[in-house]
Amino acid sequence: MTLTRRSFLATGAAASAAIGTPMIVKAQPSEYVFGSSLPMTGPFATAGQLVAPALKMFEDLANEDGGIGGVPIRTTAEDSGYVPQNALANYQRALATEENLVYYYGDSTGFMKLVAPELKGENARLMGSTSFASELANPEKNPYQYLAGPSYEDQFDILLQNIANQGGSTVAFIYSNTEFGRDPLERGRARAEELGIEVVLEESTKAQGADVPTHVTKLAQSNAEYCILQGYVTGVWPQLIGGARQFGLPTKFMGTFWGMEKLIADRVTAESGPFLDGYLGVMPYRYSYDAENAPRYARYAEYQKTAFAGTPLETYMPTWGLQSLCAMELGLMALRQVHDEGKELTAENAAEALASIQDWDSGGFFGVPVSMEGNKIGTGRVYEYSAETNLFTPASDWFTV
Repeated sequence: MTLTRRSFLATGAAASAAIGTPMIVKAQPSEYVFGSSLPMTGPFATAGQLVAPALKMFEDLANEDGGIGGVPIRTTAEDSGYVPQNALANYQRALATEENLVYYYGDSTGFMKLVAPELKGENARLMGSTSFASELANPEKNPYQYLAGPSYEDQFDILLQNIANQGGSTVAFIYSNTEFGRDPLERGRARAEELGIEVVLEESTKAQGADVPTHVTKLAQSNAEYCILQGYVTGVWPQLIGGARQFGLPTKFMGTFWGMEKLIADRVTAESGPFLDGYLGVMPYRYSYDAENAPRYARYAEYQKTAFAGTPLETYMPTWGLQSLCAMELGLMALRQVHDEGKELTAENAAEALASIQDWDSGGFFGVPVSMEGNKIGTGRVYEYSAETNLFTPASDWFTV
């Protein structure tokens, strides 16, 4: 006997009538929507424009694997200009217009904090983002938001541990005068003290258009062996390093995730010379060209050859794209688990499934099995840039904090 969907529904309805109970049949949707806000314009437009193609790749490959329970997914992206209120309006519009919105990807810490009070009842969705803000890694306050990697505090921990391992004793913190820049400072001070490292300078700069000579002079006066740069994306951090090298400083510079994009380092090297050589930073993920034992990365690379032919994405996936892919893969994994358990695809059920992820073999993103602890994955590795090869290569083992 072949049981068709029509005969199944008819049989179920008859059985319900026979036992005197009502039957609720919910039609299967034609698609599930993964919405997003991206900074396609504004100060971080470069990041948004590089992330957008990765979302389409995610959609295509997820649907090759059956979507969610055989239902395809569709990704959407609206420009936020990196303005939290714009991103919030985008989310509210998606709630109103996308009937089967099951997931949302935010563009900033500012948006994630602004939207958090609205994630209640029918307005709640599982939500990843570009942010590694330490405040978001709190299941009690933000049950539906998560980090696809280590928080900024964790990243400082990893960098400071690496400094200690190398015998370093002094460090400077130079950061943008933004929430993004200030996020890990308190934790950084405490961790440095625990490791016996003296913080000899804390210097705040503008996020754009910083007075580089003044900041470099203060760094020179501090005699810091290492300097961690925090709170920058495409500007300021290379200028600070370039200014320091012109000044003759031997300081070793380090950055967190948003200062680890190879395309930016390559462009700076091509235009201004090899002063970024030896620059160190923490990455939660492998670079896309590090495909050893990474079947997921190999699959991405195969897709890129044809879909992005003739562009830089043909052979390289930006770190920012990897971050969004990892976030959405985690969300998809949680939603698939909810479906397989026969539950409704609610934010609450998805968050519960996400929290259960343990010893995940990510197939490429992370070099070791990772777990979701406190709405984050506290794993990363230090990489070093070579101006000769134009590659970031591993400079440490994987740390989990």
